[in-house]
Amino acid sequence: MSHSRRGFLGAAVTFVAATAFGAARQVPQNGVPQPPVPKFPDDSDKRFPPPHKPDPRVILKQNQDEIKKDVARLTETVAELQKQLDESDTKQVLSLDVVHKAEEIEKLAKQISSLVRG
Repeated sequence: MSHSRRGFLGAAVTFVAATAFGAARQVPQNGVPQPPVPKFPDDSDKRFPPPHKPDPRVILKQNQDEIKKDVARLTETVAELQKQLDESDTKQVLSLDVVHKAEEIEKLAKQISSLVRG
């Protein structure tokens, strides 16, 4: 049992001494720590070009096209829903198609709203 304690204490003392020695080596004589040395040379950005940012005008144009397409689909869906409501008796029970159309309209409206916000 005492042998395992000695081994543990010896390892602990070695670890503490190594840690203290390593910390003392990193702090210069004037007491101010030096910034870490970069791993890559200064020409590293030549090897890796900066990521290409898309043109905001192109993104806005794509959003505008999607908005027009979604609004056209929304208009068609609302017209279909109106036609189904006029044809069916909705006083007692709504048909499943009417509920699905209403959910589709809600989904399209949220999608258009998110595109308009950007």
